Amino acid sequence: MTAVLQPGTHDTLYGLIRLAGLCAALPVAAIREVVPCPSQLCPFPASRADILGAVELRGEVIPVIDLARALTSASANGGRVEADDHSIIVILRHEQHVFAVLADGILGVMPLTSREISPLGHSAANGEERLFFSTFRVEVHNGVVLDPAAIIALPGMVTATDRSARKDDARQIDEPILVFMVAGLRLALPASCVDASLPRADLLPTPTETDLWIAQREYKGAEIPVIDTLHLLGHGSLPAGRRNGASIVVRTQLPDPAPPGWTEPFGLVALLIDSVDDIGRFAARCFAPLLQDAVAGAVLSRGMLETAEGSALLINAQKLSAHEGLRNLGVIRNVPEHAKASVQSAQNDDRATRTSEKPFLVFSVGEQRFSTPLAAVEEILLAQTAILPMPPGNCGMIGLFASRGHCVPLLDLTHVLGDAATREGRYIIVTRSDHPEGLRRAGFRVDELHSVDRKVLQKIASKDQSAQLPGLPGPTIRLSDGHACTVLDLAGTAERLLNANTALKLGHSNKCDSINSIA
Repeated sequence: MTAVLQPGTHDTLYGLIRLAGLCAALPVAAIREVVPCPSQLCPFPASRADILGAVELRGEVIPVIDLARALTSASANGGRVEADDHSIIVILRHEQHVFAVLADGILGVMPLTSREISPLGHSAANGEERLFFSTFRVEVHNGVVLDPAAIIALPGMVTATDRSARKDDARQIDEPILVFMVAGLRLALPASCVDASLPRADLLPTPTETDLWIAQREYKGAEIPVIDTLHLLGHGSLPAGRRNGASIVVRTQLPDPAPPGWTEPFGLVALLIDSVDDIGRFAARCFAPLLQDAVAGAVLSRGMLETAEGSALLINAQKLSAHEGLRNLGVIRNVPEHAKASVQSAQNDDRATRTSEKPFLVFSVGEQRFSTPLAAVEEILLAQTAILPMPPGNCGMIGLFASRGHCVPLLDLTHVLGDAATREGRYIIVTRSDHPEGLRRAGFRVDELHSVDRKVLQKIASKDQSAQLPGLPGPTIRLSDGHACTVLDLAGTAERLLNANTALKLGHSNKCDSINSIA
């Protein structure tokens, strides 16, 4: 069985809660579960005024503390945040202690490293009330990092004994679980494959939509693919054209082989969701295995999990991270221009440059990178698309496949690139071009997709503009890493190949001619 990708040793996964108007981070390992706040708490004797009472949970009586007084010093109601219908109770544990914290809601999870956490200094006068020792800032979140041990050490603080540590109740699903909603479906995902959860935001368009890859989202300075979660799990599809939502960023295994120059130990994709509802650990008795061959759409599921909000479908983290479609999409990163460290010239030059920039889809064939104008790309398909093989001919047609109700020819790039081309690529780029008889489409197999970059086309032309001199490089764009990338006019190449119905010999010079001749 393939191992689940674990978060790196350099970071720790934190649960983020909204508390007294602040974002507070707690180690996920310290969060036992999250439950709705009852309309009335049980009375509980305590010397601290911020112990609101207790909550009874499966026979345990757990004291509930309101940390708003300690975290806010001057609000309209003296730092007190009243519980309402939207309040939640976060059950925390540390060693043998268990206690509860009143909170306003769950914000999700986020890995934090030493780069994002800033230590705080406290004076001796208030040292005994230290609840947090640092703050953090990462992505769209910033707040305080709470220390469960410091809360337990508060003067007069009371806790219950963690019954889950007893031998007769020790069996648990051995990692924290994230519970979330998407289109009315409650799902649960082990935290081992989660890189972060992101709040609701507007999504960015893809180079072209597929059933699985429906949008892009900015994360850690790049744009990563956004996945239709319902389609991934086999439960239908999200409404077409959805351009807003929260996300869970999951780590995927790398394709084999990994893309050239890829240095990360995993890929990243974002599952589109509606909200995160729960974070915690669950006893084994809360889990019911699923008989997978008896349930449609359960190929990535382990079974049902009983949560405080109701039953959830528990996703198999191992199968999710190894999903071939996600592995291929997880290594696609588009670094936006505004996030790249580049030296800008004068404003007039910059304006002129932007005017001449055009979007290009960057991809790999074998070990070489190429690009093609995005305007001529209709869609990108995974290579699992069913192909009807055709006899080989001079036009280089491998076969036919169906796309959006059209029969599309799959063409052989060896007629353009020679032995450097591939016939077994992971993706199919579908091009489109206008023709007197109507719109024409064609597909080309490529090995990897990298990014969509807005660049200026660089051409080397001879005095005779009608001919490409042998030996001179074709049009190129300059990638962000400084390397030149040849531009292939795939749509134009398709036109030439499909029009080769008579005996046509493609020699070396013809291969050079097929390199883009974009004006």
